[in-house]
Amino acid sequence: MLFFVEVDHVKSGQMPTPEAGRAFIEQIILPTIARAEQLIAEKKILSGGPAAGRISLRLMIEADSLEDVDQIISSLPLWTVAETRVTPLIAFTDRRKHVQMLLERLVSMPSHP
Repeated sequence: MLFFVEVDHVKSGQMPTPEAGRAFIEQIILPTIARAEQLIAEKKILSGGPAAGRISLRLMIEADSLEDVDQIISSLPLWTVAETRVTPLIAFTDRRKHVQMLLERLVSMPSHP
């Protein structure tokens, strides 16, 4: 199954000190990048990456279940300080079948004057 995943860092509103900024980079940003690169090598992340100018990720993840995608996302260090949205996707061929069935039902319905 394919999932579109959005991971956005939740800012506290306070200006970080240089020490806090350094710790955030060392403990969250760099380990998140390393983990994402590992997931790409394992072909769990199919595409995507960091959003330009933001502390955010946009990812296409392939997983067998919602539980699997949850485990993948929660393995990213950024997840602990982020808001995450997961959108399951279906294949275009499946959508075409559903829409064709809908069209057939609509065509078979009597029209009203």
